[in-house]
Amino acid sequence: MTESATTADLLPYLSRPMTPPSDDVQVAIERGPIAAADALSRAELDRLLDPVPLGVETGWCTLEDGTGYVAVRTHMAGVTGDMIDWWFTWNPQDAIRYQIWFPGAHDWTHGEQPSGPPQRKRHWGVVNYPVEDIGLGMSNLRIAFLPPSQLGFSTDAVDDPRVGTIVAGLVGDATARVQHTLMIHVFLNAPDGLTLRSRFWVGGVIRLYAQERVAALSGRAMNRPLFRRRIISSRAPRAMARHCAREYANLATLLPELHDRFSEEA
Repeated sequence: MTESATTADLLPYLSRPMTPPSDDVQVAIERGPIAAADALSRAELDRLLDPVPLGVETGWCTLEDGTGYVAVRTHMAGVTGDMIDWWFTWNPQDAIRYQIWFPGAHDWTHGEQPSGPPQRKRHWGVVNYPVEDIGLGMSNLRIAFLPPSQLGFSTDAVDDPRVGTIVAGLVGDATARVQHTLMIHVFLNAPDGLTLRSRFWVGGVIRLYAQERVAALSGRAMNRPLFRRRIISSRAPRAMARHCAREYANLATLLPELHDRFSEEA
């Protein structure tokens, strides 16, 4: 039987030691940039749906066009796709739920629900506004969660038996009102849980948050190597890789317990 989550219930999670990423993931991140030729192309997103190992599952670099590329693989034992879908509905409802995911780095969040009829996934169409530090200082972010087929996949993969779920969207700076990053998390079913493939193209989808005509014009003007290098820190790819590895290693430990206790709330 599940219970309602109060602040008192969740406060102990803030002082728990975080579960670190696996040694192989940490070594891959800290060894330095991978070759740009080993980065997955945005035209090949469907390869993330295939469990066959890719050439580089964890690593980071800056591509020739100035885009920061990040890949992280996380094993999540005991976690299911339904748990992940629940988490992305449940955690934005109260700041402390977001904070326990990554204490000290996750500060606050809230979400805007979409209008219109329900979609296959409850988080599709939701826009979240997290305040977090990926390692470069606290930022006011904007994340628009979208169906995979709107981001470059040939399918939404909701009925693909290999796939537990997919959480993907477009990330931007809510203060500067600029979209900048494509974020992809593909959770593949594994014998004992999930295998998460995370990918980020930092600065790969720059455009203003504005009326569509203005946004489209800004995208054409701003998606250039020189502009990317001016607004995207050279430290961003490694910082994003470290942050992603840490938050999902910790979530893999927290989520089965949280889902068991509180899943009837969402």
